[in-house]
Amino acid sequence: MAFLIVAALVALVAAGQVTAARGEEAEGRLDHLLVRPVSRWSWLGGRAAVALAALVACGLAAGLATWLGAASQDAGVGLPAALGAGLNVVPPAVCIAGIGLAVLGVWPRRTAVVTYGVLAWSFLVELVGGVLNLDHWVLDTSVFHQMAPAPAVAPDWTSAAVLVGIGVAAAALGGVALARRDLVGE
Repeated sequence: MAFLIVAALVALVAAGQVTAARGEEAEGRLDHLLVRPVSRWSWLGGRAAVALAALVACGLAAGLATWLGAASQDAGVGLPAALGAGLNVVPPAVCIAGIGLAVLGVWPRRTAVVTYGVLAWSFLVELVGGVLNLDHWVLDTSVFHQMAPAPAVAPDWTSAAVLVGIGVAAAALGGVALARRDLVGE
């Protein structure tokens, strides 16, 4: 349960990065940058790289804090398991960021609604799903449901790779769409 909350907080960082990128466009600050020899791809790639670095740093910080807390209570959680659990919360956030970047490229005025909507839906389904015994089809719509309950069990790196792949593919789609459309203010 604790790592579900950490995963939601890390995903909030991802959603915040995406909506900040939309804010640059909506408020006209991006216009001044793109009239110079800066391509939309490099701008979006830079934003995505900063977001990814922040997400990985948040995941590692969560893992390190978990290890410190567990070590202070002699809980028997080793540093590699705690760091793995921390990194386990990053793929859902990458997926949410990628979806947000896709929406930024395709439907810019709805970026915040869709990005935070996916985050809220995923958290709600994961939180309520176990209590109400929801069908697995509904549970599978949550990006947090794809996370392993680490450090209790080892992270499922295959599912993590799929989430990251979806996020990267969606971000690439957003980049293609952004490169082909006009900038849209609020």
